[in-house]
Amino acid sequence: MARRIRIGIIVAGVFIGPILVAYGCHSTSVPTSGVQTAPQAAAAKAPQEATGLQGTQPPVAADRTRQAQVAAPKPDESKSPVDLALRFSPGSTATYRAVMEQERTVTWQGDESAKPPQFKDGRSGTRVEMTFAQAVESVDADGNAVLRVTIEGLKYAGAGRNATLDFDSQAGGDSNRPLAKLIGQRYRIRLSRRAAVLEVVDAAQARSAVAGDSPEHQVAKRLLSDEEIKNRHAIAAMATLKDGQVRPGQQWSSIKGFSFGSMGSKSFERVYTLSEVAARDGRRIAVVEMKAIPAAAMADQTQPQQMGGPGPMFDSTDNYDGRLEVDLDSGQVREYVEQMRSEWVVADSDTMQGGSRPAAVKMTAMRLNRLELVK
Repeated sequence: MARRIRIGIIVAGVFIGPILVAYGCHSTSVPTSGVQTAPQAAAAKAPQEATGLQGTQPPVAADRTRQAQVAAPKPDESKSPVDLALRFSPGSTATYRAVMEQERTVTWQGDESAKPPQFKDGRSGTRVEMTFAQAVESVDADGNAVLRVTIEGLKYAGAGRNATLDFDSQAGGDSNRPLAKLIGQRYRIRLSRRAAVLEVVDAAQARSAVAGDSPEHQVAKRLLSDEEIKNRHAIAAMATLKDGQVRPGQQWSSIKGFSFGSMGSKSFERVYTLSEVAARDGRRIAVVEMKAIPAAAMADQTQPQQMGGPGPMFDSTDNYDGRLEVDLDSGQVREYVEQMRSEWVVADSDTMQGGSRPAAVKMTAMRLNRLELVK
């Protein structure tokens, strides 16, 4: 029975077969952090960051967007447009907390007698919480700024099948640990007024401080990689907006791909809506809501599938949303969060005969990006 499930999944061309092996055996490495976006497989089928205002979404995803948003709001022409952009001034400072989390789980469901003897439930994931201060060094004619970023605090939790790694800079402890050496380190980036990281200007000194070959050294270096730095500071809801002048009810969209390792990859269309401009404590706060749907170019991979006749049944569900708050008076992001959760279930239809509980494997993947203003 278990053999039929595994073979059937692989024959179906789905990505679940390897996960049975991965969790049934072992892993010797500590998971590293970071969300890998626009994987090569997805990039071949959908644009990585195509953008457009309402009515001009990329053709590849426009039909699916309309289907999912029958009651989508329309721009309120009676209200003045606002400039959804950052504003920098030399010498100004701000402190932010960034959280990046990812988790994968796999569990057996159904009749225990059908469970492969080598299969074990499993969980792997990482959570990074970094507090940093950013100071504006210079601003160019286009409003883009060079920022000096200083790491002030760090929490890291990583868990794999046979390895874990935990660190909290507030707890004290060994100051010679690689992750402890990140505290006080600096790097410089060039950030656009649309919250896109245009360049990692300099991170050499910080990277040299964590040089080494241990698993913890590798994690520390990963946190200072160009990819991680860009993920930490970029605001997709603003960076994908072509025209910064938007009215409440106006929408824009972009395509983003996720790689789930052995679970495969998916592509989503993220649809952003300026829901309101609210007055709070005498300040104007722009609120952007985000909902996402499987991109049309990847629809065949994200829709439930069922094999003909006896064999495995495959189902997939997704939930991906987000929120952005921008202080229009100060030109600062107050909060930004995007969270995605995908779930796969593979069941052997043969085990459903006679009303018995089907033998099944359930897998989940979660990704979280959050940025919030501390002061």
